[in-house]
Amino acid sequence: MNFAVGPEEAAFGESVRSALAGYRPPAWTPGAVVDDRDPTLGARLAAVGLGEAAEAGRGFVAAAGRELGRSLAPLALFDELVAGEHALAASGFARYTQGRSAALDLREEGAFVVPLEGVLPQPALDGQGFAYLSGEGEEAPFPDLQAWMAFHVAYLGGLADSALSLTVDHARSRIQFGRPLLGLAPVQQALADAATLARGLELLAWEERDDEWPGLAYAGQAACRVCEIAHQVHGAIGFSLEAPVHSFFRRAHATRLFTVAVARAARFLGAVR
Repeated sequence: MNFAVGPEEAAFGESVRSALAGYRPPAWTPGAVVDDRDPTLGARLAAVGLGEAAEAGRGFVAAAGRELGRSLAPLALFDELVAGEHALAASGFARYTQGRSAALDLREEGAFVVPLEGVLPQPALDGQGFAYLSGEGEEAPFPDLQAWMAFHVAYLGGLADSALSLTVDHARSRIQFGRPLLGLAPVQQALADAATLARGLELLAWEERDDEWPGLAYAGQAACRVCEIAHQVHGAIGFSLEAPVHSFFRRAHATRLFTVAVARAARFLGAVR
């Protein structure tokens, strides 16, 4: 395995970071229906070559995915690589359906294009515009999901990295029992555990492998665990909408649920082996 970041990959990561400058996810409140797609951001990322990253090599996917995850950028960018103009769905569970006429629904029996007429996004944990499909649809070729999964592994690693950095900053500034939280041994241990997971996710993003499913399954679990530790260290303020840590927690858990649904269908058909 070679985890060294080459100059071209590093430069591409910087380009993606520059395209993300100033981006802020839309506000979310309980019960809200939120679709976080941003056409201006999508155009900037297309201009730096995000769509060609998978063809350029694993390092470019890792560099881009991690930057996107750090910023909680819309995940529709990855779906479009697989489903094109359609929304992407798994066993009737779709995301980013607004403004689209059909969804590519991946099931254990194959892939199907399902019309979106009458389908409305539902209130959900995160701003991915989730919706439930109805109808069987017409059978379609099952897409290649390798790059889609690789992007998500890197994205979840970047998300975990940002959540950890946010938590370390909070622990450094928050005074408890007469000293910063960062000086308390239990907090240090929790942050060390989170840092180990985050570092492992970084290495996982760069690893070349034939089967992406085990790595994606682990990435979802690890990112969720880092965010849980972040909430624990933040305490009660972490559960308020004013504190940003909830955004990472919600994105990690919602993304894990969707990617597992997609990968289950793909693995059943042998499409990710």
